Amino acid sequence: MMSIEPAAHVTPDPASYTACREMKELWSTITAAAAVLGQANVGFVAAAFAVDTASLVLMAFRWRVLLRSLGSGASLWETLLAYSAGVCAGNITPARAVGGDACRAALVRRPGGLPPFKAIAASVFYDRLSDVVGVLLLAVLALPVIRPRSPRWAVLGLFLLAAAALVGARPFYRRLFSRIAQWHEAVIGHVTGRTVATAVACSLIIWLLDITRVMLVGKALDVRFAPSQAAAVSLLRLGSGALPVPAGIGVVDTALVGGFMWLGQPVATAAAMAVVERVIVFGWSTALGAVSLLLLGGSRALKKARTAVPD
Repeated sequence: MMSIEPAAHVTPDPASYTACREMKELWSTITAAAAVLGQANVGFVAAAFAVDTASLVLMAFRWRVLLRSLGSGASLWETLLAYSAGVCAGNITPARAVGGDACRAALVRRPGGLPPFKAIAASVFYDRLSDVVGVLLLAVLALPVIRPRSPRWAVLGLFLLAAAALVGARPFYRRLFSRIAQWHEAVIGHVTGRTVATAVACSLIIWLLDITRVMLVGKALDVRFAPSQAAAVSLLRLGSGALPVPAGIGVVDTALVGGFMWLGQPVATAAAMAVVERVIVFGWSTALGAVSLLLLGGSRALKKARTAVPD
């Protein structure tokens, strides 16, 4: 009679066990986040979409103010279409801001070929430059949350030192800026102080709207964020989105989840808020930009943007 030997003991692979456990944890997080999303307040989500749309319109208005000062006759609607198409191009290409800016500069309407392309390029540069003030506002508002380790007196001392250096070199800067202004007006055009002030004011409102959107996303999931906390999230999204990855996929998402968890939210809630934030900031703006590209001529508009040559 044949004897049956017991099967040899199989030692589980530690790597496989770890991978299975991580997959279970990931799936558990996804299902929990989906459950949180299912309880989201639709009214606050709609308000967040509306705020983001208003911000896009205000960005286009800011750019139009700069364009008009340089001789452009493009209407707000035409500027909005070009700006939105540029946002779409920036979201779906590795070039990010550079690609988006080149796209909108090429697509904005120039009746009679005026103003020259270099003036359009200058308006895009000034448009980006005006955002610096808004980003500084975010940084100031986020200070209570970020809590830099450097003592306040040291930060204040560095600021005063920089201010003293600027004051001491004032005659040099005045001569330098005077020559730049003369060259700029002769080659590109004239940008008035009122135009600059309007662009800066728009930038401040745009970034305040960004903070408002983050707070509304939190309210939609029954989470209350202080303005300083929302400003910190905006800074985190802005910094992580600077990497040359199309739409910051993976990078921005991870940063948002980590940021919301840093503010004390459980992982499921943090993931749910990151999803809503990304659907609004990336999905909605990309969809609007795609529609704008269609209205501008679709493939012909993209071909025009790729082949545009500065005059």
